[in-house]
Amino acid sequence: MGRHLGLIIGVNQYQDSTFQPLQFAENDARAIAQWLVNNKGGQWSPPDVQLVQGAYASRELVQSLISQICLQKADRDDVILLYFAGHAFVDERTGEGFLAFSNSRYRDTATCLSLLALTQQIFSRSQAANVLFILDCFQTGQPWNQRRTTPYDSKPLLGNALSVLQQQKNRLFLCSCRGNVANPESGEKILGLFTHRLVLGLSGPARESASGNTTLSKLHGYLFQSLSEQHRPQLFGQQQTPYVIVGDLAASNPQTAPESGSGVFRTSTPAPNMNNAPTNVATETRPHTSGLFKYAASVNTGAMSPTSSSQEGPSTSGILRASAIHQPGLQQSQQLVEQAQQLFQAQNFKEAFDLVEKALVLSPQFADALILKGQLLGTAGRYAEAVAVVDQLLQADAQNALGWSMRAVALSNMGQYQPALEAIERSLEIDANNTESYAIKTNIMSMTAAQSAENQPAATPTYAATALKQTEKPQPFALTLGMQVLGLLSGVIGSALLLVLQGFPLAIVGLLIASLGLALLCVMSLRGAYHHGMKSLGLTIVISILIVAALGGTYKVGMTKLTGLLNSSPNAAIPLLFLVCLLAGAALIPALCSIGGFVGGIKHRGQH
Repeated sequence: MGRHLGLIIGVNQYQDSTFQPLQFAENDARAIAQWLVNNKGGQWSPPDVQLVQGAYASRELVQSLISQICLQKADRDDVILLYFAGHAFVDERTGEGFLAFSNSRYRDTATCLSLLALTQQIFSRSQAANVLFILDCFQTGQPWNQRRTTPYDSKPLLGNALSVLQQQKNRLFLCSCRGNVANPESGEKILGLFTHRLVLGLSGPARESASGNTTLSKLHGYLFQSLSEQHRPQLFGQQQTPYVIVGDLAASNPQTAPESGSGVFRTSTPAPNMNNAPTNVATETRPHTSGLFKYAASVNTGAMSPTSSSQEGPSTSGILRASAIHQPGLQQSQQLVEQAQQLFQAQNFKEAFDLVEKALVLSPQFADALILKGQLLGTAGRYAEAVAVVDQLLQADAQNALGWSMRAVALSNMGQYQPALEAIERSLEIDANNTESYAIKTNIMSMTAAQSAENQPAATPTYAATALKQTEKPQPFALTLGMQVLGLLSGVIGSALLLVLQGFPLAIVGLLIASLGLALLCVMSLRGAYHHGMKSLGLTIVISILIVAALGGTYKVGMTKLTGLLNSSPNAAIPLLFLVCLLAGAALIPALCSIGGFVGGIKHRGQH
């Protein structure tokens, strides 16, 4: 039975300012990864889906992860999904397309990923039954604009990779334009428009009624019909067998069968029954979690070659061997461990474990023997015992990067993701250049995200948006109304105090109360219209009309009395003038604020 293997990448911010910041790329990557591993979504095995985003998505790490998933992890029944959301450009000298990552520099192709090299050197050598690379790219730079035949043409990015694809089977690119110099990035419910429709299609419309599978051909047809020209996807490559995104892979590849003896760490391989191991260990069906031990076993002080064969069994030969091999007992222990390693690669786990135990009797702290014992226990699913063995190794050598990586893998298989992250961080502190350790960290992070996703409802675009969205709860309308009335009354009371409290120090109190009242009235008018729309706007207009009517009525009816008051008390002229100005401002300024809040909140109210 084949597996679904995924690597999902999203980058919003770039170190090179030539690449403008994107709004939705990282949200899109996160939403797709969550949908794939969700029990009500793609139901992919969480350890087989890796999510890399933001500053972590460097060219070095992404290139290493693509090499690992295509050349080391994938077998011939497996299908691979790669997804990239970010910037891409066409090199003006060669005409070839490149993907840009967080540390990439525009026009510096050595810091980017070449699609031609990817197609020639990685896709052509992968054993996977199908490989699909979804490119949701922002079209950057004039060379792309000069070569395209339509505003959103993706062919210039592929360049000579197109001719290479024609010589390969089931190696596909699905390309969508996120935006370009003439058209900005656009989104829907905090996701990019393409990804929003992609997840929506995967959730039902792209499902085949007969088989119940969701296939690329159905998904492509749905996206082509439901998206505008800018985001409408273009599919390149020769698809000879159906690419099943959700469903049974065996039906799509009936001629393939797993190679005997391959994939030592695949779950289809019986786990070793060592000593008193429970008999049900051999049939344990953890979803490829032991595959992480394959990464841990291959970690060494130098980077693994990306061309390493996926059939090569993990070996600690040459890793952390004792420096004093000729000390008493160590030479015999080394010979036993070497024999055990050969048995381990031949999948003779029982005898390999017996030899390791004999080696540890002779040399209890021999690093090679402890490492191999930890690998055997982890392969058997005995993760707690593997942790105990690794801890014994780390007590003798706390700077052992491989030991910390193995500890992280074992803890993650036990569901202890936070201690696992701490362990892999410790490994990276010791050996910061080891790409396999980064891969382990990415897997642990994806499993952490998957654990959270399992407790969420079905992974639809609405679910993905809700998981990421933070909204502000508006104040109730009655409270907004009360605050507006309070502001108006405060202004009137403050002006009245100016009449009563004669003299400079006392008059300041009335002035402050009046000013605060007007400010409160303006703020609540704007805020109320922003959240409550026409209801609050209408209330503010009514209040403004009443104030104008009061001023007009006073002028018509009480003008004679006001004149007599001013003649008898000249000091009241300034407070009265201030009161008139305050009421005039209370009639005009809050109404303008309310209109501004109403217009500015149209989009906000539409989303709620």
